[in-house]
Amino acid sequence: MLNNYKGDRMGKGKYLEARVKRLLADSENQKTYQTSDLALISRIWFEDLKRIKYDNVNGTGAIEFLHLLRDGALTSHDSVTRCRRKLQAQHPELRDDSVYKGRKNIEKQMKETGTYW
Repeated sequence: MLNNYKGDRMGKGKYLEARVKRLLADSENQKTYQTSDLALISRIWFEDLKRIKYDNVNGTGAIEFLHLLRDGALTSHDSVTRCRRKLQAQHPELRDDSVYKGRKNIEKQMKETGTYW
């Protein structure tokens, strides 16, 4: 187990941007990652685990995963979603139009009613 593993911040900056952009542009799973932050974050974390465990992720248990998450070894979910939003704002072809329009409608309603979750 990697009790003392400290994240090396591999998820930061241009490296994370390149990873997220690759997944959003992936023609095979494009809609999955464009429409679901959970799917995108799961894939990023899976890639993080592969890097940390040298491709041997099969023996990784839930407790070890949670320790890695707690210790910052896995890319922050906030960083992934922030990066996705930035990339989709800069590159409209990387977003799913139905999801984008739905998010914009919710944003508009929240502004009109003054209701923020």
